[in-house]
Amino acid sequence: MKCLVCGATMKTKRENFRYDACGLPNITLVGVEVSRCSKCGEFEVALEHMADLHQTIADAVIHKPARLSAAEIKFLRKYLGWSGSDFADHIGATPETVSRWENDATAMGAQADRALRLMVATQQPVKDYALETLKRIGDAKTPHPVRLGMTRDKAGWHAEAA
Repeated sequence: MKCLVCGATMKTKRENFRYDACGLPNITLVGVEVSRCSKCGEFEVALEHMADLHQTIADAVIHKPARLSAAEIKFLRKYLGWSGSDFADHIGATPETVSRWENDATAMGAQADRALRLMVATQQPVKDYALETLKRIGDAKTPHPVRLGMTRDKAGWHAEAA
């Protein structure tokens, strides 16, 4: 393989590689192919199945017992594919609050921490639960219970407004 910077031949070997590009400080990829140029110092890392890699990192992060760090919050938000504003809308916070969480100016509260972990664990939003619905939660002054009629057929249980 030729170096794209200087044209010299690169030497490839398996090694442990610190994966700083994901935004987390302590992720090491064990035994990945790294090609290095001895002339100019340029290197290339062969990473396959990036989506699986990021899913595995996200899964490990959400299962740690301690609160999420600022870098972990940002990684998980990006993993979900959301902008700071989108994430704020989903979690019920302001974009400024999300920015403070991600910049370590304010700690994320326990409820928001749990909600973010749950969002990542489910990996996809509920199909019939639009963001506009999330934004309206809490607008009603008086809470009232939901009334449902439950029916069962061969496919299973179904909720119907009563």
